[in-house]
Amino acid sequence: MKSRAEGGIIRKCQLLSFQRSDEPGQRRRFWVSSSLCGLVAFSLFSFAYSLFLHRVAFCNLTGRSPSFASAHLTADTDRDMSSLATTDISHIEFGISSSAETWDRQRPYNELWWRPGEMHGYVWLDEEPPADSTWPHTCPPYRVSTLNSSGTGGSIFPPAARIARTIVESYRAVMAEPGSREVRWFVIGDDGTVFFPDNLVAMLNKYNHEEMYYIGSISESVEQTMQHSYSIAYGGAGFVVSRNIAAELAEIMDGCLERYASLYGSDERVQSCISELGVTLTIEPGFHQVDLQDDIYGLLAAHPVAPLLSLNHLGHVKLISPHWVTQVEAAKSLVDVSRHDPSRTLQQTICYEKGPHTNWSVSVSWGHSVQVYPQEVAPKELAKPLMTFRTWRTRNLGPFTFDTRSVDPNRPCELPLIFFLNHARPETGRNGKIVRTITEYSRNMTDNVTSTCKLQSFTEALKVQTVSVYAAKMDPAEWKRAPRRQCCRTRRMRKGKILQVYNGWGQDLTFEFERKRNRPQSWYDCISTEKGTYGSSGAAPQVSPSGWYTTISICMKWSKGMTSSMMGSQSPIKTRKTSQFDLWRAATSSWKAATPVET
Repeated sequence: MKSRAEGGIIRKCQLLSFQRSDEPGQRRRFWVSSSLCGLVAFSLFSFAYSLFLHRVAFCNLTGRSPSFASAHLTADTDRDMSSLATTDISHIEFGISSSAETWDRQRPYNELWWRPGEMHGYVWLDEEPPADSTWPHTCPPYRVSTLNSSGTGGSIFPPAARIARTIVESYRAVMAEPGSREVRWFVIGDDGTVFFPDNLVAMLNKYNHEEMYYIGSISESVEQTMQHSYSIAYGGAGFVVSRNIAAELAEIMDGCLERYASLYGSDERVQSCISELGVTLTIEPGFHQVDLQDDIYGLLAAHPVAPLLSLNHLGHVKLISPHWVTQVEAAKSLVDVSRHDPSRTLQQTICYEKGPHTNWSVSVSWGHSVQVYPQEVAPKELAKPLMTFRTWRTRNLGPFTFDTRSVDPNRPCELPLIFFLNHARPETGRNGKIVRTITEYSRNMTDNVTSTCKLQSFTEALKVQTVSVYAAKMDPAEWKRAPRRQCCRTRRMRKGKILQVYNGWGQDLTFEFERKRNRPQSWYDCISTEKGTYGSSGAAPQVSPSGWYTTISICMKWSKGMTSSMMGSQSPIKTRKTSQFDLWRAATSSWKAATPVET
């Protein structure tokens, strides 16, 4: 048996090595077998090589590894953004939805922000205005919508279909214009929307107009968002679509509106059609639908760290400033001051004034109001809007889609003294260029804050008659960076009757007239002490004979190499490694001791 098996193996080996086999049939079988074996072996080798040595991602259609493809895509995107020309107001087409019935009532709000000859767009009406009326040149020109019958088929609210088509109407109007004006963005709003155009431009420069963008914001009232959607941009606040989306909607809108004829509002219909393009909402918190009732002061006094883009429903709320008789006048005051420093408008800064008889928290909403609290309030709380408003539909005290804090009139020492804007004026340097804006605010004597608060700090605060805020013009390019609130410092003048506030980035804040441009913030105000000499021993400060008080910051982000020259003192301050919790504990350790007991 053994010899027989050995003989079989030898014969097979001889066959494979061409030994003792010269017959043509055997040669043919050998070549076929060898070819098949070689093909299988090569296939297995190629598979193993690709799988284990190069780690091919089978679903990666780019032919690159996932990490390389992602890095390559990011690099291409950055390169594309850097090569794009800056967007300006000429690249924006405005589309304002209105009707012949409501236009005269809402027209004054459009005249506040529209700049004839500089901006482009139309007011889209449902019919021609009365023949005996003259269209004002201070407003956008008008056109009548060309809604065809197919656009409202089966709709339970036909005007919504017409308003939803404002994007398409605006796009087709641009395409029909002679010349070569480049339109990158379409801004859509209602006839009662007050836009802030310079901030719109600054915001849009963050985005690539060649991509598909649908930009806006949701309602402030949870009941509204639950009834409609958290995914739609509310048209009263205004929203923006890129040119590519407008072009696509021009092709599909009429058929799309038929598919969504059962929806009630125009905003839902627009979002439904855009969702068919695979595009989702990009939220910008500077758009304000103002689905609120009563007084929106709390919202305006603690604006998000984002550019103010729009305000809506101003005709349905209380005066945004008691210094004026009508809401249009109050809104005009805000729009006018925004022209001095658009990016800074409504931006909140927080600082603290602490002296022999003062223990204040100061919150500035630039261009609108200043709050002075007679005791320390943490930045976390000051950044929350006071709940001075109610929900839009049911007039309830919430819930809202942002944080709020309640107002308790039975605790008067927790209520702020409120100062509203009086006027603004630019300040020029030696070269004649504007270096900063000075805004002045006066006390609102109807703020219901009485002398029932017995804190000495409150008594001192009642002496303040005017708050003057000094601020260098904010660079719109700041909105391309991570959002961060700026700092401020305070100084009392004329026996406490005037409170001066200096806004800016930390290392730029000095009491001399600041001529520098804003630089990145390296430290943050969280507590104030009297001006004097500070060392590392922690000894009590020596009060300056001048009587000036300066805000000295305990660093939330401790900067290496920080010196006392940045903080108004004379001797260097030693830096050390510490946690944010340690710094905040150090900043707040004296609050209870420094706050007199309320009686």
